[in-house]
Amino acid sequence: MTDYDYIVVGAGPAGCALAKRLAEYLPRQNILLLDAGGPNEDKAHQTFGERHWTLTIPGYNWGYKTVSQPELGGREIDYSRGKGLGGSTAINFCVYTRGPSADYDHWSTLVEDPTWAWENVEERFDRVENFHDPISEASGYVAVAKHSHGKRGYGDIRILPITILTPHRLVDVGVTEVWDPGFNEFMKNAYHYHPKNNNHNSGNPIGISVCQLSACDGHRVTASGAYLASTPSNLTIMTNETVTKLVFKGKSVSGVEVNGRALRAQKEVILSAGAVDSAKLLLLSGIGSSQNLSVLDIPVVQDLPGVGKNLQDRLFLELVTVQNPESHHRTSYIDSPSALEQARKEWTKNKSGPLSDYYLPQMIAYLKSDKIASSQEFEDLDARTRRFMLAGTKPFYEIVSQNPSPSVKAPEKYLSTAVAFPGNHGSGSVRLASSNANDPPIIDPKFLSHPFDKRVAIESVRETLSFLKQPLMAKGSLRFAATPDGDSDEEILVRHIDSSSSACNLPASSRIAYHAANAGYM
Repeated sequence: MTDYDYIVVGAGPAGCALAKRLAEYLPRQNILLLDAGGPNEDKAHQTFGERHWTLTIPGYNWGYKTVSQPELGGREIDYSRGKGLGGSTAINFCVYTRGPSADYDHWSTLVEDPTWAWENVEERFDRVENFHDPISEASGYVAVAKHSHGKRGYGDIRILPITILTPHRLVDVGVTEVWDPGFNEFMKNAYHYHPKNNNHNSGNPIGISVCQLSACDGHRVTASGAYLASTPSNLTIMTNETVTKLVFKGKSVSGVEVNGRALRAQKEVILSAGAVDSAKLLLLSGIGSSQNLSVLDIPVVQDLPGVGKNLQDRLFLELVTVQNPESHHRTSYIDSPSALEQARKEWTKNKSGPLSDYYLPQMIAYLKSDKIASSQEFEDLDARTRRFMLAGTKPFYEIVSQNPSPSVKAPEKYLSTAVAFPGNHGSGSVRLASSNANDPPIIDPKFLSHPFDKRVAIESVRETLSFLKQPLMAKGSLRFAATPDGDSDEEILVRHIDSSSSACNLPASSRIAYHAANAGYM
């Protein structure tokens, strides 16, 4: 048995940060960071313009799917989770969003720990960021207070990438490549219908903003790139090593089993494998519902029914309009590996082609809704949930525009707007399919199973359609290409049933334990 002082399982955002910090602050301790995936270090797969397609690269994605979702027409929904160093930061769309202060203050109250309050968490965000000032063309749309973002942290955050890394040199990007003039008009038009917000990461995201990105010098910023580019000598990183179960001494975790061999932790094992795989590993190790574990002949170490429960996620629905030929909106969608390779060559050669569309800015908006707040479904929620959702900085839904879409083919130009919203107020679960660690887990988000989910799904899309139909927003639009057939409840729900997808934003799948809760784990 090989010994380490601390073993960190999972090299996503939490695992990379924890492993690096532990190694720095405890230089005499030996730290091990384990991940089932590879190093994910190929720069060709980190190009910012390709961010919407990285999740299709073999080996980067666990490729999970949900079980059949009754409220979505029985479809099994894609449940992408990053695999390898960086975790999901290696495959996400690089949208950098902290969330509303109301979320953190709510969590702080729930767990009776002021550490989670926004005023404390904001300070932590500032410590890990290296915020780059926006280019001059963005100055009328972005105004970030000097105290509200860090300047010397590990993560590079930009409004837009302003330099592109080529095989030979850094190339400064011109205005036309990263901030097209038509986007100015688009934003000014949007401000007529929703409040302007110059910094959606201030703790109050409500309103229309320019989307902030975790990207720098033309490449995505991953957790591994930020934290593991240089590592202390006391930090060991093992990739392509699957942890199959936790090893116990009594009821204390003393190590992990990796591909048939044991690794021992003299002090602690830290589980940071994400909302799906952390729950899966705990269950495989005998920590969870004794009733469910017994069915699979897994010896029960600790009966904790909350493990794998309370899975939270969001849904999104794409709304697409075809724009007039003079529009600044996008024209391209890359639908095959060969098309992506060709687009990569065009971009490398002369900064043109389909990828050039995806170095341009995006709009993001976090919005409240009087319709949702006055609905019967909202009134039927418990009083504490209603108070939380009515907090001043808490949005009911989010929209992001200027996305790639397969709904419209070149040379037609289009505007794709994604509407994202909480999709499983009823909460879902992660369960084991078997006692075999190689079998994927059973993931059931229970999307749209709660009446309030349906109301938010309907009203958020209805309000976004109304926004897109407003005179200033619709003046460049020729027709709708991917939308509900009408704006009735039934027609909008049919569109959700046929087309909604998971946003793959999974904050939890098990309860955080504190002194009053014995059903969760810490």
